[in-house]
Amino acid sequence: MSLRRIILVLAVSLGLAGTHLSAEELKGVYLGLDEADGARIEISADRLGYTGTFYDAAGKSQGFKADRVGDAAEAVLDMDNRTVVMQMVPLPFGAVVALVPIGEDGAADLSQRLVVGFRHESMDLPQASEDYVPPPETSTRTLAANSFLASYQFWAPNDVARGYLAMPERFQTIFKMFSAVQLDVIWKLCLADNANEALATALRGQGVTCRDVVPTIARTQNDGRFGDYKRTVLDESRDLRLVVRCADNYAESKETCDRAAKITARAATSLKTAATALGRYR
Repeated sequence: MSLRRIILVLAVSLGLAGTHLSAEELKGVYLGLDEADGARIEISADRLGYTGTFYDAAGKSQGFKADRVGDAAEAVLDMDNRTVVMQMVPLPFGAVVALVPIGEDGAADLSQRLVVGFRHESMDLPQASEDYVPPPETSTRTLAANSFLASYQFWAPNDVARGYLAMPERFQTIFKMFSAVQLDVIWKLCLADNANEALATALRGQGVTCRDVVPTIARTQNDGRFGDYKRTVLDESRDLRLVVRCADNYAESKETCDRAAKITARAATSLKTAATALGRYR
């Protein structure tokens, strides 16, 4: 998987593609992706900037002191007998690291610049299911609820808004019975450029607004609870997918659809809303 694809998958799964990526604090262990596979960076803030250790794919390590440049860390490393400037920019899922060799004349050799992605060790890479579909086009008018549910976490927020509106209304209603998934959809819609129509439907009866949702989920990314948040969404989405597939006449066994009916009844009587799901993280 290419670096661009990895960063995009991580970003859209966090609801950040197409939006301003708010600054995070660099701390802990970061694991290399794609071209940086096998590399690792350990970093912590200190009074003057940052202190850390860079491990290459072969396990060779070198400690570094890094200056604080805005929200980024900037350090000088020795790689393959060349002086390299490393700039590490924090993102909610990890960091983007630029490695720029310094030529013999002391100037940065931008032609040899390498930009690689690192994920924080606490962040798992999302996995798309076999039912994944590409983001809807602007001309898309109808989208199966099963396709939306299997795919929306991998779409940019604007695509989520289009897909949500293209989903049949009866499934928009069913989604509201599953509070964690509904909250996750609302969060993505809140991050879209213009999702007023979709938000008007998604927020109705849910007891939250974007002003509640966005900062609360952002805090979970900062304090280590985001993994728990995503696991809750994933667990609930498995049940919801059974309900959706049976309701849309997919080829499922009677036993499976009987189970789906019980899940639906339990969800409908729980009276849980997105506000209930969000309350766990306030």
